[in-house]
Amino acid sequence: MQRTAVAACALLCARAGFGQTETTRHSPAAPPQVVVTDAVASYCFARVRRLDTERQPQSYLEMHLQVTLSYRNGGHRPLIVPMEHVRTVFYATKPGQMVEYKEGLGLLEPSIKAMKELPADVSPADPVHPKNDVFAIIPAGGEMMPVMQEVDLPVNRPGFFRKYPDLRGRRVYVELKFAHRELDAAFEADLSDRWARFGVPWTGTLTTNTIQIDVPAAPQASRCVDIDKPAHPAIDTEDTK
Repeated sequence: MQRTAVAACALLCARAGFGQTETTRHSPAAPPQVVVTDAVASYCFARVRRLDTERQPQSYLEMHLQVTLSYRNGGHRPLIVPMEHVRTVFYATKPGQMVEYKEGLGLLEPSIKAMKELPADVSPADPVHPKNDVFAIIPAGGEMMPVMQEVDLPVNRPGFFRKYPDLRGRRVYVELKFAHRELDAAFEADLSDRWARFGVPWTGTLTTNTIQIDVPAAPQASRCVDIDKPAHPAIDTEDTK
């Protein structure tokens, strides 16, 4: 399997800073930034499964990105951030306007309802103790523990309903956008008072810096797990001529 290091290209960002931020109506605190600090690309052969097993389409190359993110807080107060989010992937084959990549089947737009009460595993007295996956604290002037993301992009997938560019031998630009779960206004006000000694709640939408990936003309590839049935056994490696 070929693994390709990916450069984080801050100069390609359309806006200043490491990342791009969209403010939210509920958050008076200065927003954090989300920065891609590392990304590694590998390749595999995938195949879309159909009901008629005798008429399966040819396998295609898929790029798997392992992305390391850093959430950074440049403000003077710690931020309490709900970590559940909706992720959107954008990519392009040249700098400039990017296209949204519909992950999965792309039939329904993902959404998360605003939080109105604390989940059972979160203490009303402390957002992060006992440990949970709901909230994280970004220290004032610092950053929290790295966050890992995995992104899969088709390299040479044919499509009847969606057109995918052939990425072999090309430079690809990728950005990730995270819409963090909102807090109901009254609920956020309550948490602001309750958790004042830990920081201030923040929620909103963040966009990473742009990363670039130089896709080999003939990537070395292993085999993928079936994308439509993750529990299905991995398929055999094939040549994609």
